[in-house]
Amino acid sequence: MVYGLVLLFSRWVLPALSLLLAVCWVVKFRNARLPRTALAYLETRSGQILPIYVREGYIGRKRWCDVCLPSITVSGKHAVFFEQENKWFLAPAKGAVYHHGRLLKQATCIADGDMVVIAGEEMFFYYGAPQTVSPPAPITAGGMLWILTVFQGIMTLQLCLRFTDPLPVLLPVCTAVLVVGQWVYYFTCRFMHSNCMLCEIPVLYLLTLGLAVCTCSAPQVLPKQLICGMLGAVGFVLAALLLSREQLCYRLRYGIAFLAVVALWGTVMFGTVINGSRNWLSFGGVLTVQPSEFAKVAFLAVGACALHVATKKTDRLFFLVFSALLMGALVLMVDFGGILIFFVAMLIVLLMRLMPTWTVVAMAVGAVIAGGMVLLLFPHVAQRFEAWLHVWEYPASLGYQQTRTMIAAASGGLLGVGGGNGTLLSVAAADTDLVFGVLCEEWGGLIALCAALCFVALGIYAIRVAKESGSAFYAIGACGAASMMIFQTALNVFGSVDLLPLTGVTMMFVSRGGTSLIAAFLMIAFIKAAECKARSRLRRGRESYESRI
Repeated sequence: MVYGLVLLFSRWVLPALSLLLAVCWVVKFRNARLPRTALAYLETRSGQILPIYVREGYIGRKRWCDVCLPSITVSGKHAVFFEQENKWFLAPAKGAVYHHGRLLKQATCIADGDMVVIAGEEMFFYYGAPQTVSPPAPITAGGMLWILTVFQGIMTLQLCLRFTDPLPVLLPVCTAVLVVGQWVYYFTCRFMHSNCMLCEIPVLYLLTLGLAVCTCSAPQVLPKQLICGMLGAVGFVLAALLLSREQLCYRLRYGIAFLAVVALWGTVMFGTVINGSRNWLSFGGVLTVQPSEFAKVAFLAVGACALHVATKKTDRLFFLVFSALLMGALVLMVDFGGILIFFVAMLIVLLMRLMPTWTVVAMAVGAVIAGGMVLLLFPHVAQRFEAWLHVWEYPASLGYQQTRTMIAAASGGLLGVGGGNGTLLSVAAADTDLVFGVLCEEWGGLIALCAALCFVALGIYAIRVAKESGSAFYAIGACGAASMMIFQTALNVFGSVDLLPLTGVTMMFVSRGGTSLIAAFLMIAFIKAAECKARSRLRRGRESYESRI
């Protein structure tokens, strides 16, 4: 009787709280925009101001250049500028650049007030913003966190009443640890005057859904999920601090790449085959690790360092070779979902660094040809494509998982049937590859939609902080992480309902799996680091201007 009343109440309240949380996030997002602050600027003899908003970029005639000089005497990419350790450097790219009358041959440090000549135009370089910058309005996440806490409490109560025999003691313990941890983190951020939490709130919402799915599918692994979640949270903080030291990351790039390649190729040789893929390393039969998840983090770190405008061409070649080694290992591991995620992310970060379009098109064509060869060499992958968009013709064989997922999702409707009351969890890989169907069936289409939109929100926020950070290092890291998460979520969601082939990838933070959970936290650190850099940039720009006046 009590459970029936709680279920009736929670089926309506939980989706309402999810939608309210989404609305609050959008409002906070709109109010959280930082004023665009120039880090430095060029001033011509005529008094024209050319602001510099990024920490590295190009000066040239092309419209996409960070400082555009629309003159026929200026090359498309005339010069390169960048900042390192609070010093600005200027180097020629495809045009002549003079510094105090001396022709530059390499990157040269330029001081505040120095004169430079570009295509015959005399300019003076100044540090800081050319005008005052108003501070952003104070932003708090307390209201959203209260809504999330109520959501977590109601969801936990429903599940505890559903599984009364035996009482799932681990669930309220895990929820309590999550609630206490998120509030401690909030007050810590507030003490440090950085309480935006726009990238943390969606993650906490997804973590809550992940605990609920794990409770219904495999409650015995809740302690493992809790431990991995705590390790991931600690790793998130440490990784964000490490990424804030860009030069240290640059020095560590070769070591990170080496460890990632060794881990993946070690998995190729010594890995354990699970569900047809050799992508697990087992240690004594007690601990299993999926190195390909951590390889995503290494890929982002190495790519952010190697594609900096101030790096050499050898570094960019190194990144391409590193990417090829990673994807080659994934091919031998028969992890084609991972290959797609890496390849799409690689194309995105290369396009961000203005790689010629024909090169990207050639890479995409090569990938299509390679995909055709894969279908010939691996028959079980071809079978998945055989059933794609025709799963209802194979409901008892090739299309068994997708047809059951669609039936379960439809039966859940908008409000769901309640946690633990669904039937999809009896299907293989329901709490990993088909977890979107579990959310639709047990918690309703509205909550499942909010879960998918969390990744879209993270992507939109990553684009904003990437622009505001003013650095290619943080822009590539944040946008690369967001593209990986969004594309992986699309493969999971659309693959489970037959809009895309079922590739066997998980939904980050929601699907059961410790390695994936830790790696997902580390990927979020790239977005957080870009956010911190954007706020640091605003503060530095204001202080520089105030010191000048």
